[in-house]
Amino acid sequence: MKIILPILILMLSACASTNKGAKTALSSHDLRDNTLADIVANYPKDTVALNQLAIKRLQQYETNKNLYTLNQAIATYNELFKRQPYNHDVLLNFYRLNLIKSFATNSYDVEHWQAFYQQQPFLKTVDIAPPVYMQLPLAAKDSLSTEERKSILQKTVMDNPNFVNGYMALAALYAEQNDIQLSVFLLETAAKNSPNNSDILGILNDYRVDKIFDQLCKSDTTERLNQTFEDYKFLVNKFPEDAYYHMQLSTVLRLMGRIRMSNFSAKKAASLNADFKTGLVESEFWLGNNKAVTEYFSAKEASSLNTDDLYLAILFNVVNFNWQPAADLMQEYVTRSDRSFYGVLYGAHAFKMLNKIDIAQQITQTGLASLNIKPWQQQMLNFANEEITSDELIAASENSCNLSEAYFIQGLSDVKAEKMTDFQQKMEAVVSLNIYPFYEYAGAKQIVKRLKRDTAKN
Repeated sequence: MKIILPILILMLSACASTNKGAKTALSSHDLRDNTLADIVANYPKDTVALNQLAIKRLQQYETNKNLYTLNQAIATYNELFKRQPYNHDVLLNFYRLNLIKSFATNSYDVEHWQAFYQQQPFLKTVDIAPPVYMQLPLAAKDSLSTEERKSILQKTVMDNPNFVNGYMALAALYAEQNDIQLSVFLLETAAKNSPNNSDILGILNDYRVDKIFDQLCKSDTTERLNQTFEDYKFLVNKFPEDAYYHMQLSTVLRLMGRIRMSNFSAKKAASLNADFKTGLVESEFWLGNNKAVTEYFSAKEASSLNTDDLYLAILFNVVNFNWQPAADLMQEYVTRSDRSFYGVLYGAHAFKMLNKIDIAQQITQTGLASLNIKPWQQQMLNFANEEITSDELIAASENSCNLSEAYFIQGLSDVKAEKMTDFQQKMEAVVSLNIYPFYEYAGAKQIVKRLKRDTAKN
């Protein structure tokens, strides 16, 4: 996955900055505090004054973030809680401040607070850590095993189904163990409890996008895709300067077949962060903007390109029948450890078109030597090597995604055999399948458009 979460996620930002500083000279605020304190001392039944004092001391703590003001606030809320045990604001602040204190003192009586927590059902309806969770942040470094952490987090989400960070931490732990399905379930549950939490949505939708790619050829992903689209729209509106969210929205729009809108989002991402120019040039390829793609690659040496860019450059040249440039790029491509089966397969075809069959075979053997080739990919390779027929390749396909790739490689073989009518039919078949995120779809769409334009000219 693209995102790796830390297992320890603090539940309140205020927890991390409590200092043990001493109190110094009195200010006008302190004088007001003392006046309220005198009223509270002299009139024990004056709950209004006690409320005001509690609020005042809470503000002082939030301003100063030291242990002295924290203890004062806790003492005042403790007294107020005794008088108003059913006041939710009082209860929440009293409980929250004691959680914060545990970080300042590195101590927390889990058993005591667990009993308190069980007596206050209201706390389970609030996005705040239950006592059992505190065993994680206060534990000595590396003192807890993975199973112990998992057990604590499982109890955490059971004790408080509304504590979002409990779900996120447990989801991260399951992701570490490659149990992605359970991670997604936990994040989806957290999203239901906190529907506009951007931290959850950002992580959850990364998983969703990967899941959509995995399920694209096997099941209907429309519902999940629509939800992911809505979530990324929310995220880019909330964080308009976050380039990553714009690029993820571009990916989702491409999955939906909304290529122009996808390109718009990719341009926005690249304008915010130059690291996303790779994603933009890929989007230009999908849009059929050959000028932009040509300009991007003409200014770069093959050795300076990342492997994804290098693959795109090879396929771009194959789609445009630029056989020699594609072949030249293959010399660099086969040296990359993260090269793909398809880059090798389509790049080797450029050598065939140049009638360099021996080199095509050598490139194929070298490029595929250390790759894990799937059964369907082996069938494509068998066809490219003329070991099976077109009909046998089609018969071996198991879904529309396989068909898309089958028609594409068949079309390239038709070009070699100078069967241009058959070639055009194969490319039209690829486009009609609407496997939008596949490179074959983007390449075939460009080819069909070019062939129709050439026919119209003639």
